[in-house]
Amino acid sequence: MNSPQPDGSSAQLDELFPGDNATDARFRKLDWTATDLGPVESWPQELVTAVRTVMPSTIPMLIWWGPQLVQIFNHTYTDFLGAKFPDAAGQRASDCWSEMWDYVGGLCTQVIDDRKPVHGVRQMFLMNRHGYPEETYWTFSYSPIFGAGRTVLGVFVATTEVTMQVLGERRMRALLALGSLTGDDIGGPVGICRRAVEALGNEAREFPLVAAYLRRGLADDGELDHIATSGAVGCEAATWDLAHVVDVSDGRLIHSTVDVDGAVTSAVVVPLALAGSVRPVGALLIGVDEYLAQDDSVESFLVAVAERVSTALTASHAFEMERRRVAALAEADEAKTRLLENVGHEFRTPLTLLTGPLDAVRGSVASTLTESDRESLDVVHRASMRLRRLVDDLLDVVSADAGQLVAHPEPTDLAAVTRDCVSMFASVASDRGLELVSDAGEDVVVLIDCEMWSKIVFNLVANAVKYTQSGRISVRLRGDTDTVRLVVADTGLGIPADDLPRIFERFHRVERSGAHSIEGSGIGLALVSDLLTALGGRIDVDSEVGRGSVFTVVVPRLPVEAAAAVDRPAAAADSVSAIFASYDSATVTADRADILLVEDNVDLRNYLVRLLIAEGWSVTTAGDIETALDSARSTKPGLVLSDVMLPGHSGLELVDEIRRDDDLQRVPVILLTARAGTDFVLDGLGRGAEDYIVKPFHDRELVARVRVHLELSRMREQLLEESDNQAATLRSALDTRAAIGRAVGILMSVYRIDADAAFAQLTELSQNSNRKTRDLATMIADDFTAGLGREGQ
Repeated sequence: MNSPQPDGSSAQLDELFPGDNATDARFRKLDWTATDLGPVESWPQELVTAVRTVMPSTIPMLIWWGPQLVQIFNHTYTDFLGAKFPDAAGQRASDCWSEMWDYVGGLCTQVIDDRKPVHGVRQMFLMNRHGYPEETYWTFSYSPIFGAGRTVLGVFVATTEVTMQVLGERRMRALLALGSLTGDDIGGPVGICRRAVEALGNEAREFPLVAAYLRRGLADDGELDHIATSGAVGCEAATWDLAHVVDVSDGRLIHSTVDVDGAVTSAVVVPLALAGSVRPVGALLIGVDEYLAQDDSVESFLVAVAERVSTALTASHAFEMERRRVAALAEADEAKTRLLENVGHEFRTPLTLLTGPLDAVRGSVASTLTESDRESLDVVHRASMRLRRLVDDLLDVVSADAGQLVAHPEPTDLAAVTRDCVSMFASVASDRGLELVSDAGEDVVVLIDCEMWSKIVFNLVANAVKYTQSGRISVRLRGDTDTVRLVVADTGLGIPADDLPRIFERFHRVERSGAHSIEGSGIGLALVSDLLTALGGRIDVDSEVGRGSVFTVVVPRLPVEAAAAVDRPAAAADSVSAIFASYDSATVTADRADILLVEDNVDLRNYLVRLLIAEGWSVTTAGDIETALDSARSTKPGLVLSDVMLPGHSGLELVDEIRRDDDLQRVPVILLTARAGTDFVLDGLGRGAEDYIVKPFHDRELVARVRVHLELSRMREQLLEESDNQAATLRSALDTRAAIGRAVGILMSVYRIDADAAFAQLTELSQNSNRKTRDLATMIADDFTAGLGREGQ
C-alpha cells in the first residue's frame, strides 16, 4: 500500500498530514487508492475537515470513516496501538480490533443507527497489542460525524487509556490495607499473613492466587508452614521451590509459574524477612493475572508488598519479644518477691526461737551471770534485733514493690518519737567520738504513721553514723502550718556526684573507704524513699565528698483534728503492747482449756508447747490442716493457734474450714505469720480469725493474746447460754399466758361471767386443788375440747 502518489495527491497529503512524526509520515506514504477510502482527491469535504481537526491535536483522537469504518488517527493515539502500528493506518477497524470487535463494533453500530454519541468510563478491554492478550482500561466517547441531511458518515473517537490509574488505585488500596497490619488484636505473625492474603485477594482480577508461608516461630531453622491461601484452592507448584526461596538472603523476587485450576499462571514468590535478619522467615506466593502487562510497575508493587508485610512482621516480632521480656521481668520480679517473702518467713521462725528464750534468760537469770556473760548475751540480743530489723526492711521492700506499703496515720508526737530514735545511737556515737545533736524542738503532734516515721529517722541517723569518721551529726525537726521538716546533717565522707542520682535505688551501695563498717544491705535509703512516698512526702540530699551530707525530709502536716477521717486497721492488728499490756495471769483467770497448735516447724512447735503448758493449758499438736481438722472434730478445742504457712494448705484455709463447720465455727483462731503488713492482717481477720501475731513475738505477748481470746470465748458462750435460757423462759411464759387465756374464755362462756370473775374462779380452783394455774388451765381446755368431741358424735 506504499506506492508513489500523483503530484496533486501528494500535495494534499502533505496538507492533511503535515507532521514530522512517524504517524503523519505513514499516512503520507500510504497508497490510499488501495483502501476503501480511495484517493484523497475524492474524499468528501466532511472527511477532510475531520482529518484537519484530528491530526494536529495533542489529545488521542481517531476517525472511523465510511461503511467499513476505515481508521485515521493522530500521533498521540499511535502510542496506544503498540505492535498494531503501522498496519493500523488506513485499516478497517474490524480488522485492527478483531479481538474486541464484538463489543466495540456494537457500540459503533449503536452510534450510527441512533445518531447519538456513546461513552464509557474505565471500561476494560482485552487488547492484543503486544503479542498477548492484555487487560486494559479506557475512558472514551464515540460521536457520529454527520453529512448533508444528518447522514452519519463516520464515527469520531476521543479516548484515553486509564490502565495505570485503575491498577494504581487498586494497588494503593491493597497497600493501605497492608499498612494497617498492626495492633495487639491482629493475631501475631500468622494473623498478619492471613490479613495480607485477604487484602491482596480482594483484588482477585489482578492476583488470582495469593498464598502465605512462614517459618515456624519465625526461626531461621523453623519448618515452613502454609498459613493461608486466597483465590485458588488446591493449586500445585509447577517450577518454583518455596523452600529454596526462603533460603535466599538478598530479598529478590523469584519469577515462576503455578497451576491454578488447570491454567498455568505467571507467579512471583516474594520473600518476607525481619529487619536485621539474615534469612527470610517466609514468603508470599502471588499469582499474577495472565492478561496483565508484565512491566516494572508489577515488580515495584510486589516489592512494596514485601516491605509492608515484612515491616508488620518485624513490628509484631518486636512486640512479642518485648512482651516476653516484660513477662520475664515480671516473673523475675515475682520470683524475687516470693524469695524475699520466704526469706522473711524462714528468718522470722528461727528469730522467734532465738529472741523468746533469750529474753527469758536475760530477764530471769541475768543477776546470777558474770559481767562477761551478760555482755555476751547483750551482743546476741543486739545481733538478733539487727537481724529482725533487716527482715522487717526486706518485707517492707516487698510491700513497696507490690504497692501495698500503705500508711495508717495516728496522732503522734513527732518530736518525742524523733528524740527516742536518735537517743538509740547516743552510745555508739559516743564510742566513736562523734558529737550527736538532737534538736527536735517543741512538741509536734501530727497525724502520721508512727512506725514509718521511726524507720525513716532510724535509717537516716544510722547511715550518718556509719559514714562519719569524726565531727558532728545533727538532727533537727521543725514544723510549720502545712509541713514537717527533718534535717539530718553530718560531717562524714560525703557521696560522690556520680552516685547521687542512684542512692535511693534498691540494693545500690556507695563504696566509700573509711566507713566505720562495710555492712549494709543497700535498702536503707531506698526504703526511706518508699516510706516517704507512702506518707506523701519527699527527700532531698546535698552532699560533697570530704565535707559530709545533708538529708532533708519534708512530709505534709495533717492536723490531729482530721483523725476521725482516717481509716484505722482493726484493733487486733495494732501494737500488742498497747492492747494486751494489762492482760496477764493475774488479770484473767480462764479455766483450763484445750489448745490445738498447728505448726509444721518442729522446734517452734516444741517451744510453743512448753510455753502454753507452763500456763496450765492442755495442748494438742498437728503439722498440717488435715490432721488439725481431724483432731478438732474429734475433740473440740477451746482455741486454735495456727501458723499461716503450712505444707499443702495454708492456715487461712484452715480458718475457712473451721468457720464452715457448724460444731467448730465459734472456736477462736489465732494465726502466726512471718508476713507483716496491714493487708495481710486484714486478710486473715476477714476470713474469720480472731487475731494475727507476727513473728518474732515475745512470750508474754503470745500468752496474753491466747488468754484474752480464751476468756472472750468463755464470755461469749456464757452470754449465748443465758440468751438461750431467756428465750426458753419467754416461750414458757407465752405458752402459760395462752393456756390461761383459753381457760378464762371457757369459764366466761360456760358460767356467763366476765373476764375478772372467770380469772378469779380459775385462781380459786388452782388453790383448792393445789395445782399450778397453768396446769389447771390446760386441763380445763383439754376437757372442754374432749366434751365437744363427744357431743359431736
